[in-house]
Amino acid sequence: MSYNGTMRYRYPRSLRLTAARDFRRLFKSGGRLHSGPLQLVWLTEGVEGLRFVVVTGRRVGKANVRNRIRRRLRELFRLNQHRFRTPVHLALVARPGAGDIPGRELCRRALDLWDKADLFEGEDGP
Repeated sequence: MSYNGTMRYRYPRSLRLTAARDFRRLFKSGGRLHSGPLQLVWLTEGVEGLRFVVVTGRRVGKANVRNRIRRRLRELFRLNQHRFRTPVHLALVARPGAGDIPGRELCRRALDLWDKADLFEGEDGP
């Protein structure tokens, strides 16, 4: 994302990873890192733009727990999207136990994963 005077923190459809072929490619060829019940999968080669998705299976918990996790992680991405190196496709996979972690800890773990994967351009954040 380029900075042109005023930063707009949005999460439009163009930033969402939705195509089945992109999912298959990401999960087949992407790099992986784990932090407790969170897994980061990312792919930088042969992709265009910045795309993001949160994956939560039924084993994570009931619908309200899965939705809360997705909302928190999408919001974290929305606020930090300008920091990512592009092109990159990435997925955060929540595993069983993710619903038991407080929101701030969950977000801290996601940020740590993105940092360990060296996906950020710089250290200037919101």
